[in-house]
Amino acid sequence: MALAIIFISSLWAFLRVGDSPILQLYVVIAAVVAYDAWGLIYHYLRRRLTLELVLEYLLVGALVILLFFWTLFS
Repeated sequence: MALAIIFISSLWAFLRVGDSPILQLYVVIAAVVAYDAWGLIYHYLRRRLTLELVLEYLLVGALVILLFFWTLFS
């Protein structure tokens, strides 16, 4: 449920600031941070958090930010 709220609110905010690429990038960064935090907390509470999972969340988040950056500013 929390993940759905993160994605729906991020999509709403992204579309709401559609005329400003820098604000859209800020929305994407906030969504990635929220997604990473949710994932890390989820795995921590279930005692399955490992260094590999942390790195995976961080790298996937960085990739999403880079893809949106290149798309919005190219």
